[in-house]
Amino acid sequence: MPPPAPLKASASRPQRALHNPRIPLEYCDGPTQRLYAVSTFVFLQAVKLYYWIGIAKSDYAAEFFGFILWLSVDVLFLLALNYLQIPWLELPTVRLIVALFILTVVNFVLFTAREISPVLIAQSTLSKVLGYVRTPSLHREPHFDPDHDEHLLGKHTILKRPFSSAVLNPRDQCFCIPDPDFVKMPSPLIPILFNGSEPHYLEYSVTSFETGLTTEHKVADPSKNSASVLRKLPDLWEDGRPVYGLQADVVGAYKLRQLKDSDGVDIKFFREKEVYVVQCPEARVDRYKETLDHCSGKGDVDIPIVARGLPPWSVTYRRSSNTGKEIQDLLIQSEPPGYSSPFLIGWSQPTKPNYSWARLHEMNLSASLSLANPGEYDFQVIKVKDGCNNVLDFTELVAKGHREPEILHVNIRSPPTVSMVCDPRKPIKIVSLNETSSTDISLDIKHGTTPYRVGYVYQKSDIDEPEIMQDIEISRKEEARIIADRPGLYTLSHIQDQYCKGDIVLPMDCSVTVASLPTVEISTTTIEDQCVGAIGVSIAATFTGEAPWKVCYDVWSNDRLQKENVCQSSSKPRLTLKMTPSESGTFRYQFRTVSDINYKLVKLDLPPVLQKIHPQPSASFTEGTTGIKACRGSTKKLGVQLGGEGPWDIKYQVIHQGRRQVFSSRDIKESKTELTVPAFEHEGTYSVDLESVTDRSNGCTKALSVSDVTIEVSSGPPTVSFQCDAPIEFAEDGHVDLPIHLTGGSPWHMTYGIEGEDSLSAARSESRNALVTIYRPGTYILKSVSDAFCEGEVVEQASKCQVVISERPAMNLKVDSIRFRGGPRGDHPEDEVAPLERLAWEKDHFVMPAVCQDAPRSLEIRLTGKAPFVLKYKTIFKSDKGGRDEEKSHTLESLHSTMRLPVLTDRTGVVTYRLETLSDAIYSDVKLLHDTFDVVFKHLIRTAPVATIQNNKKQEFCKNDVAGLAEKIPIKIQNGIGPFSLTIEVQQPNQPVEIIPVYDATTNNHGIYNWPLPSRLTGVGLHMVTVTMVTDLNGCSSGKAGKDSSIEFEILDTPSITPISDAVNACVGDNIAFSLQGATQPFEVSYSLDKSQEKIVLDAKTRSFTYHATKPGILKISQVCQTIHNRKKCCTRPEQELTARIWALPRGLIDDGNEDKISNLLEGDRVGVEITLEGEPPFSFVYVRKEAEFDVNRHHKDQRKFKILQTEYVPNIHDKQYTVYTAMEGRLATSREIKSKDDTNAMLLIMNI
Repeated sequence: MPPPAPLKASASRPQRALHNPRIPLEYCDGPTQRLYAVSTFVFLQAVKLYYWIGIAKSDYAAEFFGFILWLSVDVLFLLALNYLQIPWLELPTVRLIVALFILTVVNFVLFTAREISPVLIAQSTLSKVLGYVRTPSLHREPHFDPDHDEHLLGKHTILKRPFSSAVLNPRDQCFCIPDPDFVKMPSPLIPILFNGSEPHYLEYSVTSFETGLTTEHKVADPSKNSASVLRKLPDLWEDGRPVYGLQADVVGAYKLRQLKDSDGVDIKFFREKEVYVVQCPEARVDRYKETLDHCSGKGDVDIPIVARGLPPWSVTYRRSSNTGKEIQDLLIQSEPPGYSSPFLIGWSQPTKPNYSWARLHEMNLSASLSLANPGEYDFQVIKVKDGCNNVLDFTELVAKGHREPEILHVNIRSPPTVSMVCDPRKPIKIVSLNETSSTDISLDIKHGTTPYRVGYVYQKSDIDEPEIMQDIEISRKEEARIIADRPGLYTLSHIQDQYCKGDIVLPMDCSVTVASLPTVEISTTTIEDQCVGAIGVSIAATFTGEAPWKVCYDVWSNDRLQKENVCQSSSKPRLTLKMTPSESGTFRYQFRTVSDINYKLVKLDLPPVLQKIHPQPSASFTEGTTGIKACRGSTKKLGVQLGGEGPWDIKYQVIHQGRRQVFSSRDIKESKTELTVPAFEHEGTYSVDLESVTDRSNGCTKALSVSDVTIEVSSGPPTVSFQCDAPIEFAEDGHVDLPIHLTGGSPWHMTYGIEGEDSLSAARSESRNALVTIYRPGTYILKSVSDAFCEGEVVEQASKCQVVISERPAMNLKVDSIRFRGGPRGDHPEDEVAPLERLAWEKDHFVMPAVCQDAPRSLEIRLTGKAPFVLKYKTIFKSDKGGRDEEKSHTLESLHSTMRLPVLTDRTGVVTYRLETLSDAIYSDVKLLHDTFDVVFKHLIRTAPVATIQNNKKQEFCKNDVAGLAEKIPIKIQNGIGPFSLTIEVQQPNQPVEIIPVYDATTNNHGIYNWPLPSRLTGVGLHMVTVTMVTDLNGCSSGKAGKDSSIEFEILDTPSITPISDAVNACVGDNIAFSLQGATQPFEVSYSLDKSQEKIVLDAKTRSFTYHATKPGILKISQVCQTIHNRKKCCTRPEQELTARIWALPRGLIDDGNEDKISNLLEGDRVGVEITLEGEPPFSFVYVRKEAEFDVNRHHKDQRKFKILQTEYVPNIHDKQYTVYTAMEGRLATSREIKSKDDTNAMLLIMNI
């Protein structure tokens, strides 16, 4: 059997939708899904219709919200339907877009059209779209708005008002009045809620809690006349109902007695209701101005807190430590025993009024602080609450400056501890020098606060009774000590500081003993020599006492005091002294004092140490061993110091170039002697050495090892000579150095003098070529010379030198000798002075011919003296522009007798040349004078004029201004002396350059010459003007100043304006038209209405100007302008005055145009509405009465249209004031029209009143 053929898919249904619905067909078949979808759509449209009926009379905002809401619901439905893929209800993209568009149009028409008609739909749609998405144009034409016309202003709503009521203290609060001595706060305001009216008369009473007496208060118009009693509280309004605050200035029970509104009608209220105003709660730490001190330990300390006000209290206080780590806010709650009030459970109402519970109460509270932790603590009350929930936050009040901070400082102090600073194993010793000797036992005190009182006991020995000593006062820890003046045991017993008793810690006792005096024992041993015998003594000293020791002694030689109080120190108990004097004789050593660490300079009574000494012989040179010089052939004596016992024999040797010669000197009886060295036969270095010395008294000989003496021997005697081939010149009152040549060895000493004079001068030189400075002229002669070795000789041929005084350098300052070089000379020969080179003399200075700036010039001056010359001079520049003078110093050198001084012409002004000094090869800085005057030259440098265009940017000139010579080109001429001559070039397109000379051009105070454009330059187009040359009166001239000397300008055409009609009168609302002529640029029309100046810019395509009259006055066209190329504005004033008279329209104002006037209408009364008319009488108008826009509570009703209840026509009114009386609720409006005799056009004006 063949398999069944598959079914073909429908051509109109996608195969995916048929086989893949979101909800499987096994759970819900296709027809059922379609039924649910259609039912949901119908249900949503029914709800939409019901919503539309509910907002049919709402405003635009509600309609727009409904449109957005239901459009979103429909879109979500279509998207969900498309997602579910229900068979036969699938929505391809095109169908989905079409369905969305249809639903959008339906929703838009439904929520924006007031009636179902094509015209109204179009009108409503357009108005809604413009109302929601477009803002008004800033330049649209004026239009008429019947609901907002400035000629019909004001509205007056009349409401029937029911009886009003008031509620005193609607939240049943309790209030408090602060104590001004405790905190600075304003008095409270008791709220009163008004319904349907506002107060105009107030009666209230206050019953005192203390006396029970009641005081009544009456206030007329309290919200205006007594602002301090009753004031409006906008922040507390409830549902639009006003709330007023009644000022509570005294403590007591407040009651309302009577309230009346503005119409004198009583306002209902609950008369028995009372409001309690009590004293604000107070809490403070007692004795907060003091500082409490306590000692640390066990237990607690109570911190007193005083609470005042209405019990019970909740007091929050803050405890903080000085470390800042511990900050705690703690709460105390308390009330007096047996206290009861209406705010507490169990209160029983008394039969008679009794306010004793509300009187001021006071109670002492306390906070605890543990003594276990030392430190500094601060206590302060930060918040307090009384029995009727009045809370004062002191932290906030202090921050606002309403209260001073009250902080109690509590110090929990650590007790002091004391111990002795000593080692129990080492007793402290008393140095017993007299009966008052004592020692200090240092104390170690920790913690606590000065001053301290320390007690101790003294026990002489273990078998003696302890003795209580007097306490000692200690002001500084560093000075803590016990003065021990007796040996024994000292033990601490107690300590107390300024606040607390302390503890004794170990070590608590110290032993004191008396230190023994130091002693010394002496033992001696003789120091022997094999040849001489005793040459000294060794003394051994043994000490008792405490190290370090010092022993002092005197030294006697042959019964004569040689040394006194010689001291030796030792850190060990044994000291060895070796006494080996260098002289023979009997020596005595007497020990006088000994010292140790405890005792100083203890006298000794020891036998002296005696010893006869025979010292060994010795010898040494007394002079230096180097630097000795001698001349060949001469001898030399050397000093020698001998030691030991004489007479002596000494042996010495002389060594030269390896050759040794031995010499001796015998039987020398003096300890100081001289050894003679034989004549030096050769030049070079000789060495003299001491070999041995013999003491002839005992025959002992000692070999010597002292340093030898070196002697340097020269080759021959020195010579001296002048290096002076010709006479040497020097300056008057000056000096000169004479050159001298020397031979021999350094240093040299010489003498010289003037020939014919006996006096000589000495000189010393380290160099072979020496200079001798002399100050007088004459013939100098050398007399003698010596060097480091010996006397020398003067070279006879060069022993003299002649010195003469030279003439001073000078300058030829005759007028005919000075030339001003660089100017034109004409036909004058070179050896003559041309007129323009000649200087003039004026009083005290030379005057050089004036020149223009940058002219090359120099000053030629002749000199006398010895070249080279150096001229020092100063230039002082004084600018012609003012300012400080510039002074500079200059130096000019010349190798010839003619000097050219450069003349400065780079800047304009006056340059002064002050020649100060002239130097030549001999003289330095010779002051220059001309007769008795300083040498001064003055020179004027004239400024060349410079002509620039003041503003060289491209200019544009209007044709009519050029023709009337109104346009000028400002040319700024700087420098120079006028009048000036100018050469100006004018170039036009396709035309040759025109050169225009200008003579006798004068400038204004600002240096501006305004060159008028020639009247022939009136052709429209581009021009260029260039200033090519400017010359001043002195002939100084300059050419072009670059780009600043040229300017381009264009001559432009000008616009005009003419009236279209001849009408000179118009009304407000009319249009007045004018015709415009000119270039293809926007027009700017300037006009005035009375004194108000206005401007309007018209498009370039607009060739007319229309003025729409919006207010009365005189319209006048001032001028018409065009800005050509967006740069130059060309204006034209009308040749004949263009004016028009604009008349005003009539106006009607209800209650002077007040838009918010609402009057209350009580039953049986009526309300008058004032209408003010403006214009020319008689008037005719229509007024209507509509439904009121506000309800009884003066809330705006939620609807757009209000029905017209009454229409009245009032004709032929000659007065400008009219009153309409009504006894019905609604709002009055002038509707229809207003006519006046001077206005023939009726206007439909609607105004809501």
